[in-house]
Parts: sequence; structure tokens; C-alpha cells
Amino acid sequence: MPYSMQSREISDAYFSPELPAGQPRALEITAAMVDEQARSEVDLSLTWRELVQRCSTVVSTFFSATRCGVVLAEAAPQAAPPLGGRRLEIIESVLSGMSQNRLAIELALAPSTVALNARLALEGLGVSSRPSRVHPLLMLSATAARNRSLVTGSLSFIQNGGRELRIVGIPRPDRRLVGVLPAAELAVVGCLLEGCCYTEIAQRRRTSERTIANQIAGAFRRLRVSGRSELLQRLFALEGAVRPVPPANPRQPSSAARPATLPPPSTVRYPRALHFPPLR
Repeated sequence: MPYSMQSREISDAYFSPELPAGQPRALEITAAMVDEQARSEVDLSLTWRELVQRCSTVVSTFFSATRCGVVLAEAAPQAAPPLGGRRLEIIESVLSGMSQNRLAIELALAPSTVALNARLALEGLGVSSRPSRVHPLLMLSATAARNRSLVTGSLSFIQNGGRELRIVGIPRPDRRLVGVLPAAELAVVGCLLEGCCYTEIAQRRRTSERTIANQIAGAFRRLRVSGRSELLQRLFALEGAVRPVPPANPRQPSSAARPATLPPPSTVRYPRALHFPPLR
């Protein structure tokens, strides 16, 4: 069964829900595990490639007041075939901010076919969620891979249940909205970026769903965006993480303008920094 992407925030600690069957205890990730002075960096496009190649799988996710990220584990050998072809194109396009209706028109497919392939692609990555509620780090990783951009995240290691897990994190995208949105609108947008639906936000905020809908609509009007995906892509762009793909040179074939693969940057340590031992 794919693991649910829903996460919670508990005080100032990083926390993920109980792990799937076979893990002896819940995984609690403290801020010290991703301390600014004790972490390596990882190229998020390489993290995405590992996921689609089925070398890694998503175990859990986390949010704190300042950071968010995912917990990854090494996938079992031959767990599933790599994700590729049309399905990979669909999920990368959707997570990069393209609407499913527009993608259906460009690919000459039925919208239901696009939606089905996007859902199956996420399930293949170990994610049980609609594309519109996928964790921001996975959206940024897919965008970086699709745009051939170098985007880095923090990388830490822990031991849990006799195996090593990787913690990949980025700053919370909505922290850029502090001082831009009123406090109530900022709070509900933060819940929305965590993947909560209106009902869950209303329960967390102890108010009505109508109030939540009005606050989110007001925030979107102020920010001039139409939804969660567009908002995240806008915030990624403000971070300098998302850059448009340069147009192809008409004198060259498209394959020359966009190579099939890119070598990993020499400055990025991956998959692990050996001089940083696993945290215990």
C-alpha cells in the first residue's frame, strides 16, 4: 500500500506519523537532525530520478515552522519497474504546474486518462495523494528534473528499525508570504500547502469551511494565483529555484537543445556525504 502524504506539525519538532508495517516505532525527526551546520546538500532532480527509477521510495513527510521535506528509504530490489514514457511525462508536467485539462489537450488525451495516469504514477512512487495535494518538495523535485535546473535541498541520515533513512528538506515555501498576507490567510494557506483539504483546515482552525474557503479565496486574489499548484510554482520562482527552459535553437535538432540526461554537478554530494555519519 502506498504511504499517505498527510503530515502533521507538532511544536518545533519535525514529526512524521507512524511508519508502515514492519517498522518497530514511529519516526520523530528533531530540528537537530537537519541543523544548518550539520547537513549535506542533495540535487533534488537526482532525488526525483531515484524515485522514478524505483531506487528510493517515500516513507513519510514532515513540516515544521520553517522547513518541510520527505523521508526516503532504499527500495527493495526489483520492487517495481521504473516509471517512464507517457506516464512520467504526465506526472512531471502536472507537478510542474500544468493543469490536467491543458495537458490533456496538448497530448490529445481524455482528461480522465491524464488524471488516471497521474494517480497511478504517484502510487508507483509510494505516494497516496492527488497531484494537487502532493508535498511541495516532490513538486519542486519534479520541476527541477523537468526544467533541467540545479535545485538543492538539505540531506541528513538517521537509523530507524535497522535501516538507514534519508531526510531531504527545503525551506517552507509559504515563509515568503510572512508580511504579505494577513495572519489568518497566511495560516490557512500554510495548511493548504501541507496538503490539508478545506474540511481538515476548518477542523484545525476550529472554524467553518465557508470561512476557510473565503480566506483562501482572499489570499489567492492578493497573490493573483488560481490555486495551490500555481502558488507553489510562484513561490519556487521567487526562491530562484524554478527557471524557464531555454527555447530550442531552430538550427539544431530538439534532442541537441535538450539532452536526454544531464551529469550530476560535481559540487553536489549524492547519494550521501560519507563524512557525515548517520544521526542516532
